[in-house]
Order: sequence, then C-alpha cells, then structure tokens
Amino acid sequence: MLTRDIQELIVSGVTFLVMGMFLGNLILIVLGMFPIVFLALGILIGQPREVIIERQGEDQKIWVDNQVTDTITATVRGGVGPVTFSDVLPESFRLEDGTNFKVLWKGPMEATETISYRVTCAKRGRYELETVSWETRHPLQITGNQLGEHPALRTYIVQPKPLFVKRVRERKAITRVPMPMDARIKFGFPTTDFLEVRDYQPGDPYRSINWKVTARRLSSSPSAYQVNSYEKEGKKAVWIFLDTAAHMALGTTVRSTLEHAVRAALGFADFYLNRECQVGLCIYDYDAHEWEGTYQQADIPPGLDAVLSMVDQIEEPVEPMVLPSTNRKSPTSTSRVIFPDTGRKQQFRIMREMVNVNIKYGGESLKEAIISCRGHIIGTSPLFIVITMLDISKSTGLFEGIRELYKYIGRLRRNPNIIIFNVQGYSVAASRDVEDIAAELLHYHNRPLVMRLRKMGATVVSWDPDTQSFAQALIRQRA
Repeated sequence: MLTRDIQELIVSGVTFLVMGMFLGNLILIVLGMFPIVFLALGILIGQPREVIIERQGEDQKIWVDNQVTDTITATVRGGVGPVTFSDVLPESFRLEDGTNFKVLWKGPMEATETISYRVTCAKRGRYELETVSWETRHPLQITGNQLGEHPALRTYIVQPKPLFVKRVRERKAITRVPMPMDARIKFGFPTTDFLEVRDYQPGDPYRSINWKVTARRLSSSPSAYQVNSYEKEGKKAVWIFLDTAAHMALGTTVRSTLEHAVRAALGFADFYLNRECQVGLCIYDYDAHEWEGTYQQADIPPGLDAVLSMVDQIEEPVEPMVLPSTNRKSPTSTSRVIFPDTGRKQQFRIMREMVNVNIKYGGESLKEAIISCRGHIIGTSPLFIVITMLDISKSTGLFEGIRELYKYIGRLRRNPNIIIFNVQGYSVAASRDVEDIAAELLHYHNRPLVMRLRKMGATVVSWDPDTQSFAQALIRQRA
C-alpha cells in the first residue's frame, strides 16, 4: 500500500499534468511527469519480499546463572532496501555478548546475515523461543513497511541449582535435625507379609489391585478399587511440603523467597536420596481455603475406567444411600504430588517439577495436601519437612497441618519427625540498611510463633540466605 506522502505527491503531479495540458504549458506538464516516473521506478525496484530464518544448534538444558550461545542465519531474497531482525528474549535472560537485533541492507543480490549472541539465564523455568520478527522497508519509502515473523523454535530448560549438603559431622552434639546418615540398606520394597486390603490411591501400581475384592464391591461402590498392601522393609521415608502462597513472592522476580525455597527443597531431596531414603514431594498453598468434613475422593483415579470398561457387573447396580450432612465435601484434588521413591529417577522427577513451580502452583492448604497423601503416609512414620515463610499474622493453616501430621506419627519429642524450614523472606526482599533493620524487627515479631511451634514438638530451622549457607542453617540449629 502506498504511503500517505506518496499519495499526496501523486495527486500533486496529476494536478500539474492536467493544468499543463489545459493551459498548454510545457513546464507544468514536465513537473507533473516527475512524480509519475518516480512512482514507476519505485514500484519496479520493490522492497525485499522473502525472508527465511534458520536457528542453528539444539535445545539445551542448563543450570540457573549459566550462559548459552545462540546463532541465527537470515536469508533475504527479492527487492532492495533495509531489513531488521529481532529475536525477542525472555525477561529473565541477560544479554552478555553480541546482539539479538540486527539491521541488514539488501542490495540487488540475495543477502545472508548471521546473528549471534550469548545470554545468561537468571531464573529457572522452561522457555520457548518460537519466532524471529522481521521488518522490511522500501528504499524510497513508496510503500509501507512489511512486518512478519518466521518460525525458529528453541527450548531452554533452566534448572535451579540444588543446595548440596555433603556431610554433617558430630550431628548429635550440634543439632537435633534428623540426618539419616546410616540409611544405606535397601528399603521401601514390599515383603511377602500381608498387611491389609485398602482403597486405591493415585500412584499405586495397577498390578497390586485385588480384582476379586473389587468385583464384590463394584455394585455398591463402583469407585472403591481395592489393592493389596504388604509390609515394607526399610528405615526412613521423607516427605517434603513446599509452600507456593503469595507471600513467597517477596523479593525480585529473579531472586525471590520462592526461588530460595525451591533450592532448599532440592537440597533436602538430594541429601536424603543420596542416602537411599524414600523421598516424596507435595506442593501446597499456605493461603488456600480449608474445607471442613471428612476427605472424599472427588473423581475415580485416571486409567481404571478404561481398564474396567469391558467388565460386566454380575449384579444389578444398587443406588448407595445418601445421608444428610452439613459438612462440605472436598473439591477435586488440585495438589501437586510426587509419591515417595528412591534413586536417580526420583531426583529427575523432583527436578522436573521444580522447574515449573510458581506462585499459587498448589491448590490445597497444608492440611488438605496431607490428607491427599495420607494413603502413602500411614504406616511409614516418615520425616516431614515443611518449607515455608513463617508469618504470625496467618498461622492457623500451619497449626492445622501440624495437628494433622500428629495423627499419623504421634508426638515424638525426643526424636522430632517434623521440621519447619523457615525461609526468612523479609531479609531476601531487603536491599538497603533501613530495610535490613525492618526485616530484623519482623523476624523478632515472629518469635512467639516459633516458640509455639517448638512447644508442639516441631523443629524450626530459620534460614537467612544472605548470611547463611544451607548447610550452616541446619548445623547451627538447636531444637
């Protein structure tokens, strides 16, 4: 489409041409011919029409704060004029070398340009670069600029760095935080000692389903699939509960309380998995609304309907009796759970989940999350690690969750089985001396909450990422 200036120039030229022919003035006719000739030459030359972009290399998986290099080759065909290219980067990527924006002058021949740059990935997550934007211009500005995008796919998976704890010496003399240093035998594997027949829980293998007992109960309770449970051998199981509520966003988008909490969760998981412990992960929301009443599974576990779709019931279905109740049923489970397991595969599952964790990632309160996992908690007497940021103004949900945990493990004061790992987010958000003083006052304001949690039998570990390493926070803590 012609630009407005060119349209006005053409109108002026036609006006001079008509007046020159009407008045018989050769000068006016020549002046009127100039815009027409100018337009004809511009249309004949044209602007670049075809842009082809190729991204070299492959998708990459890197750690936070590592650098990656990307190279793009752009080929321009047809026409003459300037062409600009722009590879839009995520906000958390910092350009270190090169440029992701380039201007190319396209002459009569085909032109090729290479764009290369190096960036630092400052925040974990999965980033997908889908297209490269380009813009072509006419050398005489006769037509408008053409905008377009060319697909150039590239995926970066930026993994958070775990906080490693290699060894804790003289543990009993320094801290009461449970460190299963001697758990190096195999455990967690089912034995031949039958324990019970229980309801199916998500994560149970299908081969453990007792089809005979399930068939007896299909008519009265179609969703109550029964599985055989056996005694397990072993020493230690660990459950990590990670808080993703809104208050975990204190700090910047790159360096927030949640980022430190994620690294702490990976540190705990790596420490216990390397000592052959079973580690499970559950992500919850500190601010989630807690429902009242007994837990009821909202949906049938996925996959079982397809298995039983061709099984005919021997008896006619019986409508179950519905009793009036004033309690509200639990909504559909929205918790993010990785069930306990050992080995490198479990490390990979936890790392893959941690890459995607964000604020409000969990949809259940701590109590709801514990109830959702209770089928894998009962009978194991595990170590519970709750990673959150303590706030005395809203502590009801945390107390309810701890009371729920004591239903499964009891109050073991001599050997505490609950760790509250408090990431001091006010210190993370502080950037000036005045803010550091305010953060200290807020931490002091939370001391009654810490004392109450310890009276309940929990071990409270406070961690200031600015002044302490992860290992120092564990070693120096006294229950």
